[in-house]
Amino acid sequence: MARPEELCDLLRAAPLPEGVVWAVSEPVADLSELFPEERDAIAGAVPKRRAEFAGGRLAARAALRQLGLSDRAIPKAEDRAPVWPEGVVASITHTAGLCLAMAAHGRHWRGLGIDLEVDRPMASELIPAITTMPELTRLSPLPFSRAALRIFSAKEAAYKAQYPLTGTLFGFEAMESFLPQGGLRMVAEIGPGRGAQFPMLQVAEFDLILSICALPHA
Repeated sequence: MARPEELCDLLRAAPLPEGVVWAVSEPVADLSELFPEERDAIAGAVPKRRAEFAGGRLAARAALRQLGLSDRAIPKAEDRAPVWPEGVVASITHTAGLCLAMAAHGRHWRGLGIDLEVDRPMASELIPAITTMPELTRLSPLPFSRAALRIFSAKEAAYKAQYPLTGTLFGFEAMESFLPQGGLRMVAEIGPGRGAQFPMLQVAEFDLILSICALPHA
């Protein structure tokens, strides 16, 4: 299991998009550092989910401080997405005892999405819902079970980058991945539209897969 220090080492070594800052936290059981509206948003959640939410919000505030913003609540919208300060693009992800937030000024990027996964084989019955044979073979010689998780992570990050811009829900089949060298492309006429491109930075180290999608201004 990766430790927070290892995730920090991975991030320090990664060629992150210009202007993107980050912060890492572990899940936090004590909710006293959350703002009241944040505590209210997860009042009915199970303890594990509350701790992940708190760790993610604390990491997000630490990232926003690096952009010069004071601490403030990051509430949930009706669609459960975080509500970020005006002029900021940001994203939160968590897995296996790690919470990560990234943020940037909107003048640098128009969208930002991240995903963090433990690097392990994906169950074979899940693979057809996530990806296609051409996508898997582009990641050869990785076994399909591991390639599928990398594709899943990349699609999650790209989806999270576009969602604040379009508010559109769609499935994995709407995107095609061109990993490891390329990004992703919309293949369905939905959301950002067929042909829309998603740059992708993906790093796999310390038994983790980190995917970052920063959408440039036109």
